[in-house]
Amino acid sequence: MKKITWIVILFLVFGCFTSNAQEEKYISLFLYNFSKHFDWPQESKSGDFVIEILGHKSVFDELEKIVSMKKVGNQDIVVRNFSDYSQLGNGQILFVGYWHNKYLPEIVNKCRNKNVLIVTENEGSIEKGSAINFLILNGTIKFEMSKSNTVSHNLKIDPRIEQLAIRVIE
Repeated sequence: MKKITWIVILFLVFGCFTSNAQEEKYISLFLYNFSKHFDWPQESKSGDFVIEILGHKSVFDELEKIVSMKKVGNQDIVVRNFSDYSQLGNGQILFVGYWHNKYLPEIVNKCRNKNVLIVTENEGSIEKGSAINFLILNGTIKFEMSKSNTVSHNLKIDPRIEQLAIRVIE
């Protein structure tokens, strides 16, 4: 009986791990694709194209694999991982992991007047200043977006990306 219990527990843990791994892969793919569907001001188009990840090491690891040897325009893509929002630099995309969402008001304030696309994964983040927020609906990753939060960071939105969002807030 004990052997069956452990097998069931291992199956459940492995099943959850696989689900989380898929989620991280999709989030990473979305982040890479966002780099192609938003337009940054000219001053953000020199040097490296930086994607910063705050508090989600597995998304960082997955994204590093995806962007290896890829470019945004003529910019090399660099992915940076941080565990504290005070370390954030000047990336073009910032992904704030679930556990750091409580610091979102401070993060948004720190990013004021910067050309950064703030992406989150916590319900209610759009209202706190995020431009894009991931949601899981019926086991599928979807996203909502705020046009005003995007425009406030001097970014232009490709209309095709709006069509993919489940909710667009003006």
